[in-house]
Formats: sequence, structure tokens, C-alpha cells
Amino acid sequence: MSSESMSQECQFLDKLAEVEKELVEAAKKMVKSASDPFSGVINFLHQRPENVSLKGSLVDVMLLETFGSHDEIPALLKAISSQVNEIIRQANVIQINNHQPTAEKWGAYIIKKKESMKFEIGNEKGFLVLKNIKGLFGTEHGVELPLEKITVMPPKIVVTLNMGLVRPQRVLDL
Repeated sequence: MSSESMSQECQFLDKLAEVEKELVEAAKKMVKSASDPFSGVINFLHQRPENVSLKGSLVDVMLLETFGSHDEIPALLKAISSQVNEIIRQANVIQINNHQPTAEKWGAYIIKKKESMKFEIGNEKGFLVLKNIKGLFGTEHGVELPLEKITVMPPKIVVTLNMGLVRPQRVLDL
């Protein structure tokens, strides 16, 4: 490899690192200015350019930079963001493709995520809502049910489960 092509490659890598740093700073600013961390992260994903992949490794860096450590990341965000390969936005729908299925503890519940997850971002009565959720499940007392909707009502979050005709809800702390 010639020294000129090595120099161009170094310039490219420097530019890429600079862009990633700017993206991390923008995410931190959006999360810190939001009413709650969960809404901040979801709004950041919603503001991303349409049909542009956001790599999972960059998502990990953004969350660590924003919250300081894995232990400080809110449980629901940790459940949604673990093992992410890429995130793509198409209109109001966020598609999360994972390296593998995951399971994260959230209080008395276990949140399971399939290899592919998607949800639509909406607003109901002034509250952020994730609806039409596919690929995300909650387990309580050994019973696993699909999550249908998540309504953010700081400092609480309302999770609606799908049991066919019945739609039980759980109110949890963010």
C-alpha cells in the first residue's frame, strides 16, 4: 500500500471518528434535555435520517457516554438496546436488528427481545407511545406475553400486554 493511500485511509478514519463523536454528543444532549432518559433515547432514534443504519457498537458507546456505566442505563433501555446489530428508522417505525435474542431483568419482570424488533413511535394525549410492538415480550411468574404498547408518563411507564381480547397493563418506574 502506498504512503498516499495510507494517508487517505488515515484521513478517512479520522473523519469517521469525528462524525461518530459528534453523533454521540448530539445523543447525549438530546437525552439530557428530555423529560426522562427513555424518551430522550427514543426521540434521538426518531430524529435519525430515514433508512440510514445506526450500528449497534455506536449505540453502546452513546449509552455508556450518556449514562456513565451499564448499571446506570435504565432497565427498559438496556433490554431494548442489548445485542443490537443495527437500528434503522422508516417514517415513524424503528427496526432493531440484533445479534441474537436477549433477556434482561426489569424489576420483577424479564423482558425478552427477539432477533428482530420493531415499533411505531406515536403520541397519545401528549405522551410518548411505542405501539404496534413486534419482537418484545414480558415474562411474569413464568408467563410470557407480547408487549403491545409502552406509554411514557414520567416518572412512570405504562406497559400494555397482549392477551388476545384482554390487554392487561403494568405501571412501572422509569
